[in-house]
Amino acid sequence: PVRWEQGQLIGQGAFGRVFHALDLDTGAIMAVKQVILGGDDNPQRMKQEDSLRREIELFKDLDHVNIVQYLGFEITNTAFNVFLEYVSGGSIAGCLAKCGKFDEHIVKNFTAQILCGIEYLHSKNIIHRDVKGANMLIDNEGRVKISDFGISKKNEYMAYQRMTRMSLQGSIYWMAPEVARGKGYSAKVDIWSLGCLVLEMLTGEHPWFKVPGNIIYLLGMGNSPPISDKVSADAKEFIQWALTVDAEKRPTASGLLCHFFV
Repeated sequence: PVRWEQGQLIGQGAFGRVFHALDLDTGAIMAVKQVILGGDDNPQRMKQEDSLRREIELFKDLDHVNIVQYLGFEITNTAFNVFLEYVSGGSIAGCLAKCGKFDEHIVKNFTAQILCGIEYLHSKNIIHRDVKGANMLIDNEGRVKISDFGISKKNEYMAYQRMTRMSLQGSIYWMAPEVARGKGYSAKVDIWSLGCLVLEMLTGEHPWFKVPGNIIYLLGMGNSPPISDKVSADAKEFIQWALTVDAEKRPTASGLLCHFFV
């Protein structure tokens, strides 16, 4: 079991909290995701528990520099705690909110790192399903780490093979058209979301920013988010490739890593 001391609160949701913590054996700073266990059948709380259990199941075998490192878990009488590597710089979304859009050379660097992490996940047949700036953490050396596997899924086939029976998951602005259509999907959804994330980093705004109308409907009709004229030609070509509406023709993570943008 992990011997640890709870530190200050980093973030909070309805039933979940994230704390700083000190590993009393190693002296390392960790992050602890905690869900308070209730004796009740509150569906939201149970969903949070379920999400943490799924995260552990997927996390425990992963080992990659661009993925937040899982360190263990414990269940007490009152709480379910998951111990993770602490990433000090906060999220890409948080940095964008504080500092505004990123210069293109930073976006290229971050995109290459995120793609390496996604390529690794896909090689393990794991679909993240929620690739966006809020789930990408940056450490104090500029390393990007993919976090939050709460809605991730392991594909029982190969990662890029389409699965039916997949629910509408993820954040709307980063969502792939095949998810919006509810027709089943593959790990190619992460590629679309990555294209949206590159757009997010270059503009400082979420994709579909200021677009009127129902995004799910627009996606279902085969539209992709507009790309700002301020984006360079190279970046635009990369984003357009990632945002290929036909998932079969959309590149894989390894394919995108060969693009000259990264």
